[in-house]
Amino acid sequence: MSRSAGATDVAIVGYGPVGKTLALLLAKKGWKAEVFEKFPQPYPLPRAIVFDDEVARIFQSATEIDPLMAITEPILDSYYQFRNADRKTLLKIFFPEKGLHFWPGSNFFNQPKLEQVLDDDIQKHPNIRVRMGHEVVKLEQDADQVTLTVRTPEQREIRVNALYAVGCDGANSTVKRFMNTTTTDLGFSFDWLVVDIIPHEKREWSPMNWQYCNPARPTTVVSGGPGRRRWEFMKLPEETKEELNTPEKAWELLKPFDIHPGNATLERHAVYTFRASWADNWRDGRLLLAGDAAHLTPPFLGQGMCAGVRDAKNLAWKLDMVLSGLADVSVLDTYTVERKTHAETLIRMAIALGEVICVLDPEKARIRDEMFLTGHVPPMPQLPLSLTKGILYGNPENGLKKGAGIPAPQDEVELDGRRGLYDDVVGQGWSFIGFKDNPRNWLRPEQIAQLEKLGTHFVHMTSAAGEAGKVADLHGTYAKFMEERGFGAIVMRPDCYLFGAAGTEDELRDLADDLIRKIPFRQPIGI
Repeated sequence: MSRSAGATDVAIVGYGPVGKTLALLLAKKGWKAEVFEKFPQPYPLPRAIVFDDEVARIFQSATEIDPLMAITEPILDSYYQFRNADRKTLLKIFFPEKGLHFWPGSNFFNQPKLEQVLDDDIQKHPNIRVRMGHEVVKLEQDADQVTLTVRTPEQREIRVNALYAVGCDGANSTVKRFMNTTTTDLGFSFDWLVVDIIPHEKREWSPMNWQYCNPARPTTVVSGGPGRRRWEFMKLPEETKEELNTPEKAWELLKPFDIHPGNATLERHAVYTFRASWADNWRDGRLLLAGDAAHLTPPFLGQGMCAGVRDAKNLAWKLDMVLSGLADVSVLDTYTVERKTHAETLIRMAIALGEVICVLDPEKARIRDEMFLTGHVPPMPQLPLSLTKGILYGNPENGLKKGAGIPAPQDEVELDGRRGLYDDVVGQGWSFIGFKDNPRNWLRPEQIAQLEKLGTHFVHMTSAAGEAGKVADLHGTYAKFMEERGFGAIVMRPDCYLFGAAGTEDELRDLADDLIRKIPFRQPIGI
């Protein structure tokens, strides 16, 4: 697909973590991304504070991961706790020190520092141009391109052409206003005062991260990243936002936790309205949405930014196929199908936790406490989530087939003397992985030819290091994952979910045929 003179491949509106991640992922594939941010300077104060191991793996694919992980603080005691007014534990949510994707299951960070790490990498990429202080005020599209009207810092209006435009511009998205889409709002909305502090001295926090489910004032107490802490205080019915959102009120609420001006600096206080909603369509022609522009998640599961970064990963590999001319533009329709369903499930899970926390009535809180303390606990959210729709083996109507949609593991491997994480050593993209044999040997030549167009890795994995051309499973992670599920071979998508799995050669050939059918190749495939 060719761009017009002076145009870019993808215009990204919004320069937060989602926009930055998408730009990096596209640039690594060789595409030009131009980013427009209406504010002249990066936002200097904390907002998002946590990402999980899957998102760490996405960052690993987009940027240098070591500088990024160096600014995080994983959950040290492995649990996110919910305690009642008497500080008795009602619920624990487990986060492993080493998650399925290799990285810690929960990583707390300071958003300005995370964005600086991403920006440092972006500045090195000749394929990415960032325009700070440039506000997109209008978008028009035709069959060939998108035209953006952009207001410069000098208040001039310029027009920029792009093949696609992605709105990563938050809850009040400008891009969304120019799209044909509606919004589903679940009506779960509460005002909370968010307070970030910097302790003057190192202190042990026990528990490290918890919810204080006190009906007198539901409160969140968590890490804000290394050297920082965050409190979130629910607004009471008799209060106004203005009364709550003052430094004096913040210090008053922090006092019971032994936090005061003598031992901490108040970095930020702001009242946020937590919402639960999503756009019903994330694509309108050449316009797309990602992050908070597409969905708003209550914070009780720590998945708001995470969902947006997953959007970027899903969209990047599909845009790459379209821009390269490999796949028809219809593949972008699967973006909404896959990501909206996933995000909606996360939103409902966050609401389920919020309904435990946001209880102001003492009698309802007593009933809740009794239920949890006596073990009569309703089903609680479980992560990680699988994909349930889209480019997956089988179909949702008649049932997905073996392995379809479940997240794929990552661990350290060795290939021809090189050791490291699978995605770095073997590479990004599609992977056919088998233990008994190289999956390539199970497939027909015409299948291999089509799969090679996708840049597929055919991996013969083994338990022993040092076998030429074979990938050594150094810690037995892949062997255990496959044996426990009865998989002989797995097929991993570019976003590290399984397209599906097979136990026999015939099953793998059937799986390959289904994959080739699911990818809308622009050339006839002959199957």
